Amino acid sequence: MTLQTGADPHDGREVFISYRRLDDMPPPDRRMSHGFVNYLLRQVRARLQEMGVPDAVLWQDRSSIEPGDVWSDKILDALNRAELFMAIVSRNYITSPWCKQELSVMKSRIEKLGPPAGEQRIFRVDKHKVPENEIPDALRRVQSVRFYREDQDAKCVDEFFWGGKVRLSREFDKALLELTSAIGKRLEELGIPNQPNGESELPAYNAGPSNGRVVFVAKPAGDMTESYRTLVEELQGTGFRVTPDPDNDLGNMGEEVRSTVINALAEAEASIHLLGIRTGGRPDGLDMDLVPMQLAAAAEKAKEQPGFERMIWAPTVLPADANAQTKGARRDPLKILKRFGQRVLEADQIDNDTASRFNEFVLQRLERRRLSPRNMPLNFHSAAVRARPVLRPSAR
Repeated sequence: MTLQTGADPHDGREVFISYRRLDDMPPPDRRMSHGFVNYLLRQVRARLQEMGVPDAVLWQDRSSIEPGDVWSDKILDALNRAELFMAIVSRNYITSPWCKQELSVMKSRIEKLGPPAGEQRIFRVDKHKVPENEIPDALRRVQSVRFYREDQDAKCVDEFFWGGKVRLSREFDKALLELTSAIGKRLEELGIPNQPNGESELPAYNAGPSNGRVVFVAKPAGDMTESYRTLVEELQGTGFRVTPDPDNDLGNMGEEVRSTVINALAEAEASIHLLGIRTGGRPDGLDMDLVPMQLAAAAEKAKEQPGFERMIWAPTVLPADANAQTKGARRDPLKILKRFGQRVLEADQIDNDTASRFNEFVLQRLERRRLSPRNMPLNFHSAAVRARPVLRPSAR
């Protein structure tokens, strides 16, 4: 016996998402940010597709209800079609009567099946820490996937996603993999057939539409990979096309690498460079390492094309996972640039703050360029290091 999936054989696999809308509200003062639920589901969708499960429809009331639909009837209909149920648990969730009703409906359907068909139909995602005794009984027995971590020594809880952005990307990705692996495995165990055409009908949840703009984000050395991934994700999520292709290597041979970089810069309005300790290694045939080579190529374009600028992150304090030997050491951003064989250009924008604040600066800077008739004048923050005080939000 299987859960009812509806009359249409092409409906695909449906996973009902139970959540509180309050947990999907981006910060009101941050234009280029995301709500947790939409962002998470977009990542789940992509990961399931990578795993060969492209037809799992994540049913979410915000995107599935058409004007004129009766809200409760629409949700109950989706619950009766769903194969799996995912509850996104939070302090907001446990106080919602409707979320409890959704859970109760699914629980009743599952109980009619009995084991083994009714087992592992409910998945629990913990957005942040909620006292276990306040979790609904139907979820208390479900192993949760946590999107937060507890620091017992500091007696604090760090959420992987906070303030409209992923703050702990490595931990977020690990939890995401745990969640999608469990969902994909259970769908396969249930033997639910794929759609005939093998294509996903899942809508893109708040995926940033293309804004027609291209930004060059230099390939980093290994110590800046994590920060690079987060920055690229934020740029793509707000509609920018990132070049060179973040998913592909530049190549192994010097001329191939140089050609790829030059062509990528040619279509970009600005370049972004992340400077840690390492210089990126040297492809065969090049006379300099990868990171300095991209800086130099961008400098040449800045000299030739008025309005083009390099945005350079040279953090005073390196990220915790960048280089254990220099953890806590303070660096001079201008000396860092010199060490990479570069001098400061008139149009350069150099930032030495944290990764998250640099990303905010990049998005704000690109927005200002859009609003300016001829991009930004060259003397805006010209040749100056932006040294905002850390942990002083009132100064920003």
